[in-house]
Amino acid sequence: MRRDSLPPAVCFRVSRHCNARCRFCLAPPDGITVSEETLKARLDWLFSAGVRSIHFCGGEPAIHPALPGLLRHVAASGAKSRVTTNGIEVSDDVAAALQESGTHVKVSLHGDRNHHNGLVGCDGFDRTVATLRMLQVAKVPVSVQTTLVAGGGWVLDWAIDFCLRQKIKRLSFLPFVARGRGVALRDQLALSSGERASFLHHVKQARRLLSNRLDVRWLDMRSSRLCVIDVDGRIVIERGSEVLDLQLGNVGIPARPR
Repeated sequence: MRRDSLPPAVCFRVSRHCNARCRFCLAPPDGITVSEETLKARLDWLFSAGVRSIHFCGGEPAIHPALPGLLRHVAASGAKSRVTTNGIEVSDDVAAALQESGTHVKVSLHGDRNHHNGLVGCDGFDRTVATLRMLQVAKVPVSVQTTLVAGGGWVLDWAIDFCLRQKIKRLSFLPFVARGRGVALRDQLALSSGERASFLHHVKQARRLLSNRLDVRWLDMRSSRLCVIDVDGRIVIERGSEVLDLQLGNVGIPARPR
C-alpha cells in the first residue's frame, strides 16, 4: 500500500492478551506475542508514513511489558499517544510513562460493580475505579468509556453521575457492536432499534445540558472507519462487522507466534 494513504491517527494493538474476559470483546486473544523491538520498528514505519497520533489498544495494552517504552518512544518522536485500558492492572512504570508522555487515557467502565464485573468476566470494578483515581492524582488526562448493551438504559445516568462526582471531563458511550466475541452473543447484548434511538436521544440531551461540565459523546462503530494496526502487522480498516473490514496491507515487519 502507499504510505501516504494512511490517516494521521491510527489504533495500534500491542497485544490481544488480556486480564479480563469481556463478553463483547472486539479482539479476542490470538496467541501472538510481539517484542518491544518489533513494535518500535512498526511505530517508526508509521511515523515515516505521516502518522502523528498513536492510540494504543488491545487486548489490554497496560499488561504488555513494552508499553512504557512505547509511550516514551512516541513522545521522543514528537507524536501524540492515547491508551484505552480496562484499568485492572496499571503498574507504577506504566503510570510514570503515561505522565511523562502526556498521554490521554480512556478507562473502560461499564456500570456499577455487579453490571461491570458481569460484562468484563472478572472482579475488576474496584481496581478500575482505583486506577482512575490514581491517574487523576498523577495529573494524567483521563476519560471514561462505557459500552451499552441491551437492557442497559440505566447505565447512561449511572455513568454520567459517576463522571460528575469524580470530576471526569469526558464520557464516551459505545453501543454494542457484534464483533469478535460479541458475535456469538448478539441476541443477548445487541440493542434493539428502539433502544438505540432512545439511548442516542438521551446522550444528545446530556451533551447539551452538561456542555460546561462533561463532554458526553456517542461513538458508534457502525458508522465509523477505524484504521487499526493489528498484532500480526496487518493494516485494517475496521467497521461494524468483520465482513465489512478492509485490509490495506502490512507494515512489513512480521510478528512471531509463540
